[in-house]
Amino acid sequence: MDAEFNVNYKALGVKLKQKRLSLDLTQEKVAEKLGLSESFYSRIERGDRVLSVETLVKVACFFGLSLDYLLLDSTQSGADNKLSVEIDAIFRDKNPSQAAFLLNLLKIQSENIERLHS
Repeated sequence: MDAEFNVNYKALGVKLKQKRLSLDLTQEKVAEKLGLSESFYSRIERGDRVLSVETLVKVACFFGLSLDYLLLDSTQSGADNKLSVEIDAIFRDKNPSQAAFLLNLLKIQSENIERLHS
């Protein structure tokens, strides 16, 4: 397989920043918990640092994020992955009943679209 795999570290940094802010954490606090300098962690969020696999896993585990969530939309792999990540983001912080409600709405809208186009 000769496909090139390039990580968009700016997109990855945006996700980390959004998650950090949603948890009401400072960069200083996150860096401290991860055993990183604040300036290093700040460069990660800005997309100015290439992460080692070890650091990437450490950050993902700290925030409770999957590697596929962090990397799929952050790679040059197409619109399907972006859509998948967007859907995952919508459902990520929902409790089971909220997720079921959203899924039901999506199914209803999908059926409505099919009826309109048939």
